[in-house]
Amino acid sequence: MKHQYEYRKAMDSIRVSEEWEDNMIQKLMNTENQAAKRSRRFPRLGLAAAAAIACLTIGAGAAEAATGAVSDFFAPLFGTAHTEIIDSIGYPIGVSDSAAGITVTADAIIGDTSNVCVVFSLRKDDGSAWTEFPDKSYLNFEDSTLDFDVVSDSPNGWGAHGSSWFLDEDPDRKVIRFVEQRTVENGTPKGRAKEVLKNLCVWDDETQKSRVIAKGKWTLRFDMGFENLQKHFPVGQTVEFLDMPATVTDITFSPIAFRVAILQDRTEFAYSGDERYLDGNSEALDQLAVILKLRDGREIDLGYWAGGGLDHPADGQTELNKSGLFDEIIPLEDMESVVVCGTEIPLR
Repeated sequence: MKHQYEYRKAMDSIRVSEEWEDNMIQKLMNTENQAAKRSRRFPRLGLAAAAAIACLTIGAGAAEAATGAVSDFFAPLFGTAHTEIIDSIGYPIGVSDSAAGITVTADAIIGDTSNVCVVFSLRKDDGSAWTEFPDKSYLNFEDSTLDFDVVSDSPNGWGAHGSSWFLDEDPDRKVIRFVEQRTVENGTPKGRAKEVLKNLCVWDDETQKSRVIAKGKWTLRFDMGFENLQKHFPVGQTVEFLDMPATVTDITFSPIAFRVAILQDRTEFAYSGDERYLDGNSEALDQLAVILKLRDGREIDLGYWAGGGLDHPADGQTELNKSGLFDEIIPLEDMESVVVCGTEIPLR
């Protein structure tokens, strides 16, 4: 099925064994066969394992002048509300590369000290419209990799989770956009970044396989530029998690993302045998509930689709966290409270 690419891409963003990865992908595929998949922006990725620092080879990239405000590029993703916040956080990029009659441009970047989101545009060099696919869900790259430097102070290293997807908002279909999002655990993205895209593909319903519609490689290098608007809130609250007390160790929000973590005096988590999960750890992580309450009365379930990870900061202890980007801009002053494992914690 065409969503197998999405699952493989999700697994590529964490460091695990091939057996673990193949097992989890198969479970996800089985789950999709049983129920229709809901639309989402950041999938549940299970454990974010420790990784070594990724260093880039800096090279020259094709560039063109960046035009338009950052909020123009991110409007298909975040909407047109709070454009002043998007423009104050992000930066235009304007770096391009061409191959196979297609020019890919890194349009703009937005982020904070834990998150990065980049929007790319794809245009045919002859100016014609995209007619090779019925909608954006049929598109994928055979391979897409976003590498960047990471500064980490953790003795356990750092990890990452994220996702990528296409946007098809141009009514004339002259432009399609591609989004790469990463959330870094125990580290801060810095310096230069490199995006490598290989072979644009479309899913074929008849053959039940992806086929290449543009065979090429696009390489784009750019600076990791954005203004950090993260705010850390007081922690230390006691909550109940899986019938045991836990301590809140991190509550961090920015207008584009969040991170919440709890610490518990245990290292083993029971596995119910539910085939949606690989083991007790991944099942426990999924149970970490995080709900954001806004001043206008809305409640946003952040824990359901977010990525996350587990760490063992000391013997006999496990820290679990959920983190990821929002699918809208949320000003900090609009946040009323966060509910962690059923306990409401003020954010004002």
